[in-house]
Amino acid sequence: MKRRIGITAVLISALLLSSCGKADNGAAENLQTEEVQSVSETTKVPETPEEFHKAMVDRSLYSLGNTSRLKAKMEQARTGEKTTIAYIGGSITEGVGASADSCYARLSYEFFRDTYGTGDNVEYVNAGLSGTPSNLGVLRLERDVLSFDPDIVFVEFAVNDSQDDIAKESYESLMRTVLEQDNTPAVVLIFNVIESGYTAQAHMKEIGEHYDLPMVSAADALTPEFEEGRMTWKEYSNDQSHPNTEGHKFLCEFIANLLTSAENAPDSGEYTLPNMSKFGTAYKNAALTTPEMENERITVSETGSFEAVQSGTSGFPCSWKYKGGSKPLKLKTTANSFFVVYKRNNSDTMGSFDVYVNGAKLKTIDTNQSDGWGEAFSQQVIKFQTVKDMDIEIVPSKNNGDKTIEILGFASAANE
Repeated sequence: MKRRIGITAVLISALLLSSCGKADNGAAENLQTEEVQSVSETTKVPETPEEFHKAMVDRSLYSLGNTSRLKAKMEQARTGEKTTIAYIGGSITEGVGASADSCYARLSYEFFRDTYGTGDNVEYVNAGLSGTPSNLGVLRLERDVLSFDPDIVFVEFAVNDSQDDIAKESYESLMRTVLEQDNTPAVVLIFNVIESGYTAQAHMKEIGEHYDLPMVSAADALTPEFEEGRMTWKEYSNDQSHPNTEGHKFLCEFIANLLTSAENAPDSGEYTLPNMSKFGTAYKNAALTTPEMENERITVSETGSFEAVQSGTSGFPCSWKYKGGSKPLKLKTTANSFFVVYKRNNSDTMGSFDVYVNGAKLKTIDTNQSDGWGEAFSQQVIKFQTVKDMDIEIVPSKNNGDKTIEILGFASAANE
């Protein structure tokens, strides 16, 4: 009964607002009565498990946005043309809590392949990487996603991202970089939630609305189920963050619902990229260099007390590892922002280093961090208002001794 009253109240308010200024009080009252009767006849509160499940799936579709790019890629797949579906995100996208073959990314790719493909023409790229928020995602976007010329890119960072300015600009920069590709990829945003209820979807929804993108919110779909006792968190996840095998099936169902809804939606017209950003795109088209992958925009001239070795972490198999001494690792870039990507851990064996830009010491980075667990971590060193030539030195901190430092990469972006 409570749900019925809430739905009716909202609809009555909408009807009153829509009729404001168009009828006298008597006419408005008659209209209200007629419409409420109509609502009562057509709106059915879910009662059975099947009806509640359908309501949950319906809630997951936050917005279809402009579907023209997505529909074009569906038609492309139908014609037998090669179509690449890519996913970028954190550990949920990687498949933690399930497996590589039973994660939502693989399952929803298979749904797309079997529904819209013609056999083996639909290809799969999973760039999920545990522990990575969008401020590392945007730095590895070219290497891990765009190098495969994706046609559809699913983006999932809502439980890994903070809500500060760097997170907002990183997420929007990632969106814009993909949307500006010559092959006009479709972008779909996915918003998850953890057991505590945390999700960064609020500002992500703002960005998605600004760019008129399709959006799926697992947070919106699942939260009422948990709050109203129809589902427990343990049915969805075996820990505090990651969907289990059944949870990944839910996520696949939410994405399949979006794809089917987009396919059946009216033509939304040609997609137009907005001229202005929502929060900022300072990290658009970021360049990344690693020991095993050079980038012409970042030049490492001397390795000093570091050596390139095949010892890194997930997603970054090699590092410039500290071998003792005090000689700086030197590099150059022309940009207005600069990042260091390094391996961090909660261990006294991890060392620290200083970062100098054009002779000035800007930051000391200690890779012994209480919330580290051996993952790749990106840290912004500087963000100028204008693009500058930067001479950069990475100097082991004094008295570092035999502590471990593993530099996994450097990244920069040149956007004013």
